[in-house]
Amino acid sequence: MKWNVSGQKCLRYGGTEGPVRGGRKPRSRAAAVTVTAALMVLLCSELPIGGANTALGAETGAEIEVETGAETGAETGAKTGTRVIHYQDLRELLKAGNPGLKEKIDDYNNNVQTYQDMWDAFKWEQWDMESKAEDMKDSDAAASSLYASNAAMLKSSARNMYKQIDKMTGEKNTRSLEKEADSLTMAAQALMNSYNQMAVNARAKAKSAEAALASWEAVKARYSIGSATLADVQAAEQRLTNARNAAASMEEQAAQLKADLLLLLGMEPGAQVEIGAVPAPDLAAVAAIDVEADRNKALGNNSSVLSARHAKAVGTAAQNRREKQVNQAEGEAEADLNSLYQTVVEKRTAYEGAAASWESAQMIYNSLQNKQSAGMLTNTEYLEGEASYLEKQAAWESASMALRQAYENYRWEVMGVSEARQ
Repeated sequence: MKWNVSGQKCLRYGGTEGPVRGGRKPRSRAAAVTVTAALMVLLCSELPIGGANTALGAETGAEIEVETGAETGAETGAKTGTRVIHYQDLRELLKAGNPGLKEKIDDYNNNVQTYQDMWDAFKWEQWDMESKAEDMKDSDAAASSLYASNAAMLKSSARNMYKQIDKMTGEKNTRSLEKEADSLTMAAQALMNSYNQMAVNARAKAKSAEAALASWEAVKARYSIGSATLADVQAAEQRLTNARNAAASMEEQAAQLKADLLLLLGMEPGAQVEIGAVPAPDLAAVAAIDVEADRNKALGNNSSVLSARHAKAVGTAAQNRREKQVNQAEGEAEADLNSLYQTVVEKRTAYEGAAASWESAQMIYNSLQNKQSAGMLTNTEYLEGEASYLEKQAAWESASMALRQAYENYRWEVMGVSEARQ
């Protein structure tokens, strides 16, 4: 059986044939050691092994593991060798690298594997004894009966082990892993979004600093020939200092956000890794939001609401208190969802405004390029125009990412993953 931490489980059954006569099928050493003591008892007596003799629909093999994203989304560039972290791969990267989550997944896998090894060993011995019982049926009836009896007992125990494996890999037992992966994914998305916003604005601020430097140098040149005052030079110098400080501040913030994201993913903060872009918002999905339908889903997934609904209440007074607590929890959950939806609406409006400004800026920039080619602009004028263009571009990209994050936060709330946001 193979299960991964996306909440999906599929059975992958092994062969049902018994052992090949005259030779043994390969088996892991660990599996053989696991069951040695039990086999010694079985072969020396006909006492039944503990456990219900219930039937199991499929007497077949099961391979169980939690996939932790060994093939992660951190790609390696064929030419540069730089790893790229992609937005859609954050969950798998967390499962593969986040120390806390990975340890829990490994512990889960180890527990399941213990039962899997025992199941493998018991089924092998069952098949082996059934084969020997068949071979000795005519030549040694007593030995054949002993083998057949012990094979039946092993079969019964294997059934019970299979039930335990199926229970361990069920949704109820894997839900906590899912919730933790959800919360960490939400946090990673927010970090990646913030990093990209800071990075794109840092680039725009760097261009503004470049333009401020050119302006300062131009003012100094005019001052040297008496066409500018000392106050003009000092003002230009202050603008340069402010522009450089703004660019440095955003660059520093972007670097810190990148380090935080890599640390969350279980990577070294200073690793040579490129953070990929945040996908554009799905405007159709945003427009299709059904708050009324989502409200019912959110209430059904909210941990506070579920806790209040399922709280024990003996007696009228206790039941009244529980009803009050349920109403309060539901009211708070609805308020949170409505607030997040309003944020989506606001961010969509801001996105549309930024998109219009960006479209206008593109036309202005094209005109700027034409004037530059015709030699109609000074270097300072061109750099200032380019800086203005990049600022509009950064504003549009930031608005795009802000809308994406607002929608993600809303969807996480509907899914009941609100704790990570608080």
